[in-house]
Amino acid sequence: MIDSKRIKHRIKLIRPLLVPLVLYIGLLAVAVATVPDMAPSPWRYVVALLPMIPGLFLAFGIVRIFAQIDEMERRILLEAVAFSFIFTLIFLLSVGLLGLAGVPQPSPIIIAALMCFLLLIGKFWTNWRYK
Repeated sequence: MIDSKRIKHRIKLIRPLLVPLVLYIGLLAVAVATVPDMAPSPWRYVVALLPMIPGLFLAFGIVRIFAQIDEMERRILLEAVAFSFIFTLIFLLSVGLLGLAGVPQPSPIIIAALMCFLLLIGKFWTNWRYK
């Protein structure tokens, strides 16, 4: 059953994240497109880290949302984060040990994507469990 009041509340919580998210994606595209072609200089590092400025605002906004949600939703998110953390840790330890045998190591982008994917799985799982 769709609860329109709950959906409106979530949209109200997420709306302040839209501007930092769009800026992050835009600056990330600029950094990925320009940094590899730049000559070696200190500006190369500045441009590469430019997406982190809206990324920080995004992180603080997520923390603010976490403080404003109800207790049950907070518990569901906490369990999803714990699920993601533990399984990412197990994956990293396994890949690290396989690295001793010559298996190539994943890039940090792959690890971040894995964490996000596991967070979604944890969220769906805990939502299902508490329904």
